[in-house]
Amino acid sequence: MAQAASPEKRKWAARGWWVGLHCFVYAALALGGSLSPRALSPLGFAVVLAVAAANALSYVALQTSSPGFVERADLESGGGSVENEHPSDSDSLVVGGDADAALHFCEICQLTQPLRAKHCKDCGKCVRQYDHHCDCAGTCVGEKNRRRFVAYLFVQGVEAAVIISVVADAFSLQDSVEEWFNVNWPYLLSWFSVACVLLIVVPLFIYQAFLISTNQTSWEHARRSSITYLRTLPDSSGSPFDRGCLANWRTFVTGGDANKWVHSGSLAPPMASAAPPTGDPTDIM
Repeated sequence: MAQAASPEKRKWAARGWWVGLHCFVYAALALGGSLSPRALSPLGFAVVLAVAAANALSYVALQTSSPGFVERADLESGGGSVENEHPSDSDSLVVGGDADAALHFCEICQLTQPLRAKHCKDCGKCVRQYDHHCDCAGTCVGEKNRRRFVAYLFVQGVEAAVIISVVADAFSLQDSVEEWFNVNWPYLLSWFSVACVLLIVVPLFIYQAFLISTNQTSWEHARRSSITYLRTLPDSSGSPFDRGCLANWRTFVTGGDANKWVHSGSLAPPMASAAPPTGDPTDIM
């Protein structure tokens, strides 16, 4: 049986095909003469260069960012608690405040995760306010770089919308179907590639906007019934961190603390006798 690729290899493979896709589209347009000031007008060409540069810069900014890994030194200095052994039979601790929440102990990192943190198998570390591991970017999205991720989605969407218009204008009429395919196949492939990018980026941006408006992460929204601090809350209660749409966006844009528990009810930790949820144990928190 073939072994699965290591996380490091998967990361670079994801980056390679994503960057390669963009390079192919731009190369097809440039070699065909459709990406020039003469073909587009000076203003149109400048717009294409601007969105391409902005997209490349936002992608590099995301690549070089940290999602906010949970470090033992930070926990020891007051950001949480570190234990060398399993903290209790129920694999949880209780944190006080407006509500009591169960904190999960990560057996791999050997530390008690702060609220909203999750262990990422690809990164091999616990990530604060874990959202998801992005295969296209080859990096985790968490508390420290989620704003960069959302900004990249927006810029990528704008770039794709501009480029698909350029590609559509690059098609040319020919005398036969065979000749048409021989001349236009690079543009046809480019158009479908960019259309797929739009189908990925636009819904994902809208989904992220919804999550930010309700102060949720995609992991919390998708796995609510498996997460220790959410699974006992009724679905109708929404996110226990939701302060209202405007306040949530203000906190997100300014990089404020989005982890304050504002749910009015009380959340009891799991009992030691309770059966553990099924599925991947790293999904529990």
